Amino acid sequence: MAKYGVWMLEKLVFQYCRNDGSSQGIREFLSQTLPTFKAKNPQMIIKVKTQAHQHPKLFGYYRSGRCKPIDVKNKSSAEIEEHISWLRSSHGRDQDYKVTTSRHLSRNPSVQGMWSINTFATQLERRNARALAVGK
Repeated sequence: MAKYGVWMLEKLVFQYCRNDGSSQGIREFLSQTLPTFKAKNPQMIIKVKTQAHQHPKLFGYYRSGRCKPIDVKNKSSAEIEEHISWLRSSHGRDQDYKVTTSRHLSRNPSVQGMWSINTFATQLERRNARALAVGK
C-alpha cells in the first residue's frame, strides 16, 4: 500500500523447491503470472530462491524493517496471487496494535471495581429508612 506516495512493500522473496509436489502452485505462479506482475509493479524488488526439500514460502519485506513470512504449501497459483496482493496492500507494521473493547482507556484499572445498578442500593435503603424514621 502506498503511504504518503511511497510503497511500503520493498521486496518480495519466493522460496520453493524445484521437485517437491507442495511447490507445484508456486512454480505455476512463477512461470505464468510473475512476468506480468513484475511489469505492473516496477517499484518492488522480486527475488526467487530455490531450496531443496523445503516447503514453499513467501516473504514480504517492508520499509519499516518488518518481514512477513507466508507459508504457501499446496496453494494454487490464484491463492498465491491473493497472498501477494494482501502483502502489497498492508503497511507492514507490527501486530501489537490492538482494538480495545472498552470505551474508557486507562493505564490503571479501577480500584473500586465495576459499577452496576445495585452498587449503592444498600446505602440508599439506609438513607431512606432514616428519613422515614425522622419523619414519624
